[in-house]
Amino acid sequence: MVIVGIGIIPSVAPLLAAGAAGKNGVDVDAFCRTSLEHVYAIGDCAAHANSFARGAVIRLESVQNANDQANSVAKAVCGDPQPYRATPWFWSNQYDLRLQTVGLSMGHDTVVVRGTPASRSFSVIYLREGQVIALDCVNAVRDYVQGRKLVEVEARPSEAQLADPSVALKELI
Repeated sequence: MVIVGIGIIPSVAPLLAAGAAGKNGVDVDAFCRTSLEHVYAIGDCAAHANSFARGAVIRLESVQNANDQANSVAKAVCGDPQPYRATPWFWSNQYDLRLQTVGLSMGHDTVVVRGTPASRSFSVIYLREGQVIALDCVNAVRDYVQGRKLVEVEARPSEAQLADPSVALKELI
């Protein structure tokens, strides 16, 4: 059996026809507002400047992103506007593999492998100019949990420390 995923095209034609700005989705500001007054957009269709992508305008296609953006919209509508700035994370279970990602690896210039892929429990850590920007973890929940903080605080540990599974990632903050 072959399963081919070719992507999703956001269905925003009605918003764009009504005058909302956008190209790859509908553009939203830090509070998920479109360029149309009193109109918000969240989830897969919302193109936003993301600090984890160095301010690039991106769409994050994940349940977590939609929930976090919905939270920002609800606060704004209720008079307590707070900008959306959630750490991107993703997960999937594929048979006996638990895949977890935190951060965005776009623009990385260095990759550090922690553990051994043959063991089916390892992490791939992405750096940009020495800063941890993302982790892909395979059956490595501890790395995922502790690595999240490395991404959030923009940590710059040595590659040797990151590669050494005997060193807890939380010690590198």
